[in-house]
Amino acid sequence: MKDFSMTTEQLVKTTTQVDHANKKMGPRKTGAEASMGKDSFLKLLVTQLQHQDPTKPMEDREFISQMAQFTSLEQMKNMNRNMEKLLTSNESSKAHELLGKRVDAFDPVRKRPVSGDVESVIFTGQKVKLKVGGQEISMEHIHAIHNSSSKKEN
Repeated sequence: MKDFSMTTEQLVKTTTQVDHANKKMGPRKTGAEASMGKDSFLKLLVTQLQHQDPTKPMEDREFISQMAQFTSLEQMKNMNRNMEKLLTSNESSKAHELLGKRVDAFDPVRKRPVSGDVESVIFTGQKVKLKVGGQEISMEHIHAIHNSSSKKEN
């Protein structure tokens, strides 16, 4: 089996490059900032209906089209919510598989490498973290996984 681990120098360089690229792109918009929600859509539709010209009411086709868009928006939001749950569940499963394994990671807060056996899995909101050497480490900061050093045969 190939060892895909990175040296600490490679990891620091990669992390620095990723952080620089992310800063260039700016903050990601999420939730209400990223797209028009159903409340905004309904307000817009009601305002449009209230201020339409009575001599030229909205065409049935236009109204049906807007309602179809609204339905699509709702379905996409529900699908997105379900996908987030699935991803969290998947990440949780991966984390539980690492219990007792030795991992190498990089702590971006302290800017230093961390190695040790995975002691426990910690859930903070929708994030899954691992407790390694008494420290909480995010899954994305792990760069090598080994069989546990405490499970050596006699």
